This record gives sequence, structure tokens and C-alpha cells, in this order.
Amino acid sequence: MFELAERLLDYSKSKGFSQCEIYIEKILEKSFDLKNETDFSKGLTETIGVALRLVKGKFVFFVNSTVNDEKSIERLIDNASSIGFSKKIDVQILPQLNEELSFSEINLFDETKIKDAVYEMSSIAKNADKRIQNVKSSSINTIEKHIWLMNSYGLKSHQAYNTVDAQVSVLAKDKIEEIGWYDQKGFSLDEIDFENIAKTASIRAIEKLSPSSFSTKKLSVILSNEVMSYMLRYFFNIFSAQSVIDKTTKLELGKRAFSSSISIIDDIFAKGGIKFFVDEEGIKKTPTIVVENGELKTFLHNTYTSNKLKSQNTANARRYGFVNPIKVGPANFYLKPSDKSLQDLFDSIDGFYITEIMGMHMANPVSGDFSLGVNGFLIESGQKAHYIKASTFSDNFYNILNKIMTVANDLYFTGSVGSPSVWVADCVIGGEN
Repeated sequence: MFELAERLLDYSKSKGFSQCEIYIEKILEKSFDLKNETDFSKGLTETIGVALRLVKGKFVFFVNSTVNDEKSIERLIDNASSIGFSKKIDVQILPQLNEELSFSEINLFDETKIKDAVYEMSSIAKNADKRIQNVKSSSINTIEKHIWLMNSYGLKSHQAYNTVDAQVSVLAKDKIEEIGWYDQKGFSLDEIDFENIAKTASIRAIEKLSPSSFSTKKLSVILSNEVMSYMLRYFFNIFSAQSVIDKTTKLELGKRAFSSSISIIDDIFAKGGIKFFVDEEGIKKTPTIVVENGELKTFLHNTYTSNKLKSQNTANARRYGFVNPIKVGPANFYLKPSDKSLQDLFDSIDGFYITEIMGMHMANPVSGDFSLGVNGFLIESGQKAHYIKASTFSDNFYNILNKIMTVANDLYFTGSVGSPSVWVADCVIGGEN
């Protein structure tokens, strides 16, 4: 792929572009899915795409294409200034690096072992309880990703990694029906606890079969690790330097922004996250402390934002696929866990444990305001006492991070953003009046 990138780089220069960057992405995705305990299927998808950033005068042009033939990409370059997405720039937008980088961590997956694991999870889930009516899905997906990057300053980078994701979804029935789901991600099959995935999915369904009524009240809340990671991912942009430029964040450097119980880190080596050795501009990634004991230490940057704000580049350039332009994004962005277990949090309160949220997409990413539908459990004497369905939770994300009393040790990632479960004081959960 470097040969293709070099030819496209030379061609771009010949067309008068003063700065050029060639990004080539190859993704191989395999799926192994068992539906309804009997219907097994395999899938294979391969995509190869190229994205170019081309600078001429005071404008940068973005064009992209799947890699079918080289001539079609050259035609894109010919017409970049008329058909490409463009943006006026006032600072250096490409990293001025002249170095070669290569990082590869590829595990080979045994497809026979994967198929056996899919059937095993389905069987364990079905036999976990007589109230499990059906294992709707037992699946394992693997992804292998390669990124080649070259720019006109001499940067030449390649990184490759793969991931595996196993998940189970079950249907339980006892007067009412409920769904239970659980997944685990890793970099090798040995990291995945298939038995735990199956049993957890079944337990989650069974626990929901006897819902109780609930009256609106103010109480302590525990947000599950999944819920908190979803919320942190949705509001990630308040930590992006682009939000400083756009004036869409309330955060200020060097000031205490949140509870002193909170530290937030962006780290490629976080267990359970995705390994980005370099960002998607080719800059080496090192651990970044974003928030320490409630105080904002840095915003996250790519080349453009760091030059615009005259700040240290934290190597957080992300594309989210070759069809998208560069933005600031997480490597492995997570709320630092403590040494306390989730049970320790349960033992600390009589309150509400939120396990599911609905309507996150309606939250205001700038103000932080949200109003969510929530499901969860009343916690009494350290135990899940009653399942509560279809309650409401309205608050503000900035307020939530200020009201966190304790974080647990159960770090969980949704993509590149993770969190442990957290105990939040003084929340209003809406129920029946």
C-alpha cells in the first residue's frame, strides 16, 4: 500500500498542492452468529479506502474513495478543489514530521474455536435458568484493521491491530418477557470469558421479570459502568480543544471542574480499550492526564487545534473511517477506576442503580442538559431489591461529574471510551406520582 500512497503523493504534488496527506485504510471483518440456537451463519466484509488532505493556498481539500483503481483516485485529485469538502485554514494543518513508524499487533483467530465458542455460549445461556425461553443471538465478531499514512513532509506510518467482540442476547419469560444482553471485547480469544458472557446475559433477563412501581424521589444513584461510559462518550467533545475554538465547552484549564473523586485519562494501553500506537495523523500516542482529582489539566488536541491554540499536541487525531475528515477523538478515554468494588458502592447507599438509559441522543452536548428514560434497581441493604422500569432521570452532565462521590473498579469500554460504575449523590428519579 505504501507504493500506492507514494504514487498518489507524487501525483498530488504535480497538481500544485503544497501539502499532501494520503491515508489508506483496510478493514477485514468476520462475523460468526448463531440465531435462535440453531441458525448459524458466517459473514466476511473487506473494505479498502483512501482519504486525502490536500492544501492549496489558504484552503485544505478533503476527498475520499474506495480503492478500485488508481486512475479514479487521480481523477478525484484533479477535481479536489471543485468536488471535495474544503475548509479555510490559518495555521499549519499537517504534522511536519519526517520519520518512519510501524506498529503491528495481529492475533490469528482459530475459526473452529470461534464457532465452538458461539455454540457454547448459546448452550450455557439457555441452561442458566428454566425461564430462559430462547437465546436470540450468540455471536463473535473479529476485526483486523490496517492504516497506512504518508505526507509530503516525509512521514510514513503503518499500524495494524485486531479486536474480538463476543455477545449474547436472551429472552426470558415468566408472566412477562424481558431481554438480557451482555458482551465482552478484547484482542484475543484467550481474553474473553465466554461462560461469564452467557450467564450474565441470562441473569440480566431474569432479574427484570418482576418489576415494581416507584414514586418520584431524590436519592443517591449508582450509574453502571456501561451507562456512565455511554454518557462520557456522548459528552466527549467538551474535552476536545475544538470545543474551545468553537466556544462550546464550559471547561477551563487549570480550574477544578468536577468532583475531586474524578480523574480522566486518555491512554492507548488501557485494559479493555483499543490500541492506538499512533493517532490518525501519524503522531506517537502517550498517556495523557486530562482531569486529575477534579481539575482540568489539558484539552485533547490534533495538529490543527494544537497549532491554533499554541498547545501541546496530545495525538488525538481520529477519522472514524476513511470517509470522514479528521477531528479530535479519544484513543482510550476513561474515568480512572478506584480499588472499590461495585458491591462496596451498593453497601454505601440505599438508592437507585441505573443499568439502562434511553434517549441519550436527545441530550444537549453543549449545555450538558439531559432527560433520559431509565431502567434499574432499588438498592436496599447492599442488595438489588426491586427492578424498576420506565423511570425518568433529568439532570446536567457537568452537575453529575460534580456530584460523584466514589467510583468503582469495574472499568468497561464502549468503543474508545470507558468508565467504572459511579456513585452520584442527590439525584431525582421520576416515577409514579
